Amino acid sequence: MEIQLKENETVTPFIRGRIQVIQSKEGYRFNIDSVLLASFVDIPDKKSNLIDLGTGSGIILLLLSLKYRNINFFGVELQESLFSQAWRNIHLNRVNAKLFKGDIREIRRIFKPETFDYVVFNPPYHIPEKEVEPTEKNIARYEIGGKLRDFIKAAGYLLKQKGKLFLIYPSTRLSSVISLLLERGIQPKRYRFIHSTKEEKATHTLIEGIKGGKAGGETVEKPLIVYEDPYKKIYTPEVEFLLEKFCEVEK
Repeated sequence: MEIQLKENETVTPFIRGRIQVIQSKEGYRFNIDSVLLASFVDIPDKKSNLIDLGTGSGIILLLLSLKYRNINFFGVELQESLFSQAWRNIHLNRVNAKLFKGDIREIRRIFKPETFDYVVFNPPYHIPEKEVEPTEKNIARYEIGGKLRDFIKAAGYLLKQKGKLFLIYPSTRLSSVISLLLERGIQPKRYRFIHSTKEEKATHTLIEGIKGGKAGGETVEKPLIVYEDPYKKIYTPEVEFLLEKFCEVEK
């Protein structure tokens, strides 16, 4: 199948060319958050269903396909332009995934309840101080096409009992995340805080939760430090590995 690029798009080789990512030149482009979230996902590589809510260009599914060969991947995306990119990226990289164009706030129209073993999402988390234009980039970044509550509500609906949720969110809103997860019967179980440097406060938190999980037994993993030198853009060995190889498993 020949994959066509639109005038405003480019193909970016990533992970030493192991994946090719079609994305907009000026619109939404994935960042390191997606890479860190995909690396945080730790599940058995056996027949099961995983869905990425708000999949964007499909970058998380592409990365997870490097780690897992036996999982059935799914993605939901609201924006037509990003859905198109995700669909072409899935085919360009020969990933076994099914994509659905739709609104996670109306997820009941797409899937039956308790369909998935795993739910992953990197939601838009910027709160606009004033009305913003609903461009591709703004919808992907700001809470105007779905708020944190909407994503967690959808996850609670989609997950099987004992199914797992993986997400990344700013640490400054951690209490809100925990409160909303518990409200939907999802027990946080594993955390990892992300710091730009070892001297700085955490900026984001990676969270794993279990639907119907018992309280207690939470694990806080060692901090994930992004930069050795932020001014020279020198990454730590761990992040350098993720950006160069991502995982040890060869596809």
